[in-house]
Amino acid sequence: MNTTLISRFAVLLVLIGLTFTPAPAHAVTSKVSPDNIKINLTYHGATLSVTGENVAGDDLIIRIGNEADDAHYKYMGKAGGLFWMKKGDVSFKNVPGVYLLYSSRELENLLDDAAQTANLIGYKALTEVAEMETPSAELKGDEARWKNEFIRFKEKQNLYAIHTGTVTRQHGQTNDTYQVEVAWPFQAPPGEYTVEAMAVRNGQVVERSRAQFTVERSGVVAKLSDLAFNNAALYGMMAVIIAIIAGFAVGMIFKKGGGAH
Repeated sequence: MNTTLISRFAVLLVLIGLTFTPAPAHAVTSKVSPDNIKINLTYHGATLSVTGENVAGDDLIIRIGNEADDAHYKYMGKAGGLFWMKKGDVSFKNVPGVYLLYSSRELENLLDDAAQTANLIGYKALTEVAEMETPSAELKGDEARWKNEFIRFKEKQNLYAIHTGTVTRQHGQTNDTYQVEVAWPFQAPPGEYTVEAMAVRNGQVVERSRAQFTVERSGVVAKLSDLAFNNAALYGMMAVIIAIIAGFAVGMIFKKGGGAH
């Protein structure tokens, strides 16, 4: 057998080996359904389903949100120790508008504090990366408290939430499948959002997968929004007319109700 035949035979063996060698499985995949949410006149939130596969035995953390940005607020305080009123401005920088977290187990059982901070997992991690700015001297000395107040405010708006032990998994021989149902809040503004699935093994995030979905106005809501931004005067006139008509209708209803008695 000459050298050329030996070389060809070796190449053939390599090709056969590549053909029959199974491709490595992805550590984690993710898919979100629906991938487009329409805000119409009857809109009151939506239900999202996040599904995917992961290596058997890995834990999972699912984070849903948008890009970090700045948030500006007016804070309240007592004037003269008697009356509550708006006293000044406060801004929080590098904070997401929406932050929803789901996990297969309690976060402290999955990642230590350093790993949570590095991966922006949990409220403590959010407060550590967030920056607070205010001209008020009375707030500057108590930033930790006000950052926590900001998170509580976002929770009341249903825009921040942490749900542990809510990722359900079906175990297979090589891979697991997972699913989590998300009650998407109607308070979330239109925009593009990211679903990030993180596979956790031995206290570390070992793989990530991302999927995206959009929230957008549609129909009459989209037209009214466009009118409000592009023709504020006409929009204001329409709002006044509608308010007058509504007030007149309510007045007629009460008038008829009073006459019946």
